[in-house]
Amino acid sequence: MIGYNGAGFSLSLVGPIIGTINKDLGSKPYYAWIAIAWNIANAISVTVSGRLMDIFGRRYLMIFGNLLGVVACIVAGTADSVGVVICGVTILGYATGFQLQATAAIAELVPNKYRPAVTGLVAFSLLIPAAFGAPIAYHLIGHATWRWSFWITLIVDAVACVLLTLVYFPPTFGQKHSLDHKTKWRQVAEFDFFGLFLFIGSLISLLLGINWGGSTHPWKSAHVIVPIVVGGFGLIAFGFYEALMPLKAALIPKALLADARGFDVVIVTIFVAGMLLYSLQVLWPTQIQTMYTTDTMRIGWISCTFSAATNVGALVLGAFLAKIGHARLIYVVVVALETAFVAGMAGMTPHSLPGAVTLVCLAGLCVGCVNLISVTMIILRCRDEYIGVAVGLAGTARTVGGAIATAIYSTVLSNKVDEVLPKKVAEAVVPLGFKLPDLSALITALLSGSPAALMKVPGITPRVISSAASAVKESYGEGFKLIYLISIAFGSVALISAVGTKDIDDTLTDHLAVELNQGRHAEESKEPKEV
Repeated sequence: MIGYNGAGFSLSLVGPIIGTINKDLGSKPYYAWIAIAWNIANAISVTVSGRLMDIFGRRYLMIFGNLLGVVACIVAGTADSVGVVICGVTILGYATGFQLQATAAIAELVPNKYRPAVTGLVAFSLLIPAAFGAPIAYHLIGHATWRWSFWITLIVDAVACVLLTLVYFPPTFGQKHSLDHKTKWRQVAEFDFFGLFLFIGSLISLLLGINWGGSTHPWKSAHVIVPIVVGGFGLIAFGFYEALMPLKAALIPKALLADARGFDVVIVTIFVAGMLLYSLQVLWPTQIQTMYTTDTMRIGWISCTFSAATNVGALVLGAFLAKIGHARLIYVVVVALETAFVAGMAGMTPHSLPGAVTLVCLAGLCVGCVNLISVTMIILRCRDEYIGVAVGLAGTARTVGGAIATAIYSTVLSNKVDEVLPKKVAEAVVPLGFKLPDLSALITALLSGSPAALMKVPGITPRVISSAASAVKESYGEGFKLIYLISIAFGSVALISAVGTKDIDDTLTDHLAVELNQGRHAEESKEPKEV
């Protein structure tokens, strides 16, 4: 789980302070790619690494992932330009895909009936990086340097690498293939390289188009439409290719795709629920900053409420799910409650911070429960030899769904604020004697957050500043209200798909997939002989 925490720290300590990193290294317009590159690399790696581990064994690939994380942190932590940081973070995102396979690696070591509890414990282990990453990052800026965001991750990854080397001995390649008698070279020769190329290329194209939209290029431009269309159709083609072609070592095994209710519908639920989740995970800090406070540390502490609640929800439900049973019914209920609590955020105003925090915490608890049941359903319904790629696809689905949702929400927020802000500010300051021709200068100064810029606006007074600031908060409130109302549609789809899943009560048995020390004394040089 230490490596799993390294994956958590890799983004939680860096994401909140990319603006500071950019400013320190020369203020480049493309600095947002520090976060975007991590997401794209992780979305690819978590599925690919899972399949590789299923085939070739977990030990050395888990060690490789943490070692790669150390290298990535050195690259990013010593960077003298934004471009080098992006390169380092891209490698780091790829490394975290291997680290996030800890869910599968740990789950296969315990009997099925304990998998919900263990999965909840693994999720809860991310409490510090997920919930307190932002406050820690802001503290580092104030008392040290942003580079320590990478050094901390490096230390965690290095410790994980050493411990994995010393104590992690799952089945070796030879033991995993004692029945099919396939050598490593034969597995490489039979591997689905075309499917791998199609999956990676399509996913990169789709995510690039989504992240370009509304920022680097207008949504209606060919630079956005073409990669989204190519990527979308490419992923559809990939699905048909994996399902219909007679592949000996498919990237996505047919046995997974053939289980409609036990796997396919759960992945759909994860994808759509990810769109609901990101309405809070990504935009909640922005809402705090634009509607409630501009104090950096306070933003960090209030932001952590959602992630903390998510981790607690996973831990609590995981501890009792096997005893309670009826996972499918609970799944439907928590998806419905999550949708309701997120929708309730539409009623929040600049004066209702306690109510907003309460709803965010309740939604976070439900999100944690939804994530736990989703992963538990997948790892209990899939065959033991496919647990890595199954967990990986769940992670990829959540990331892609979140990326699409973030693009939608950001566009909606920006358009709504642009629509109502000038009118609301004018209504607030013109009755105070402020001249309408100076309105544009006032709005620009307000959004810059610079007191010096505000004082240069003609006709400015403390009363004008106060009234205009309140109008800005109300404008953002209108934007966030629309976002949360839109999220109801995603929640409704997630609810319908949750109803279509299959219960797992019959899988909560004493079955044990592998034993931890099974590979301790195995001789890796002795591969199975082909027959």
